[in-house]
Amino acid sequence: MADRKPIVYVGGYPQELAAGDRLSGVGTVTVSNTAPSSPTVGDLWLDQNSNILKVWDGSAWTEPSESLSTVVIAATAPTSPTNGLLWFDSSSKQLKIYVAATTSWEPADSVTIAATAPSSPLTGEYWWDTTASRLKFYTGSAWAEIGHKTFSSASAPTSGMVEGDWWYNSTSGAFSMYIAGSINAWAVVSSGGGSGGGGSVNDILAYG
Repeated sequence: MADRKPIVYVGGYPQELAAGDRLSGVGTVTVSNTAPSSPTVGDLWLDQNSNILKVWDGSAWTEPSESLSTVVIAATAPTSPTNGLLWFDSSSKQLKIYVAATTSWEPADSVTIAATAPSSPLTGEYWWDTTASRLKFYTGSAWAEIGHKTFSSASAPTSGMVEGDWWYNSTSGAFSMYIAGSINAWAVVSSGGGSGGGGSVNDILAYG
């Protein structure tokens, strides 16, 4: 498609509109990596850094309501984000939303699936630890495990367990709960069909 300049009448004579001129009451559209200088109300700017269409409202570049659902996919956070902008961090595989009130990117209920904890996690972020097979929640200062894990094996697990985890003895059919603290041992809750000793929830509570 050819790039044509519109014809205007100046002093009664037709002239091609110069590149530096503009029509009164008609906004211009700029496609660039940097914001246009000296914009007027209604001007449009396609920000090539984030591929977001913005409009000059007289004091700032804002996104038209139609583009609020746009998701920016990049390894780094978009520059000059607006409230509600969605960003898929291609480095951490997380969907984040920009909250202008706190000038921060918050997780949009995304879950990171990896063997190691995400770097620079956000409060409220979820992480499925593929090494420990556990779902964890970032409290703002540490990763807290959600729920408990059930082991199934012929012998008692010796690593990877935390307080409240369950172990099903696949040989005897017994169920045990792991008691941490000064005990650090499996307490039998149900002896199953084998000949092992019985137990109860009261037995576990007694360890407390």
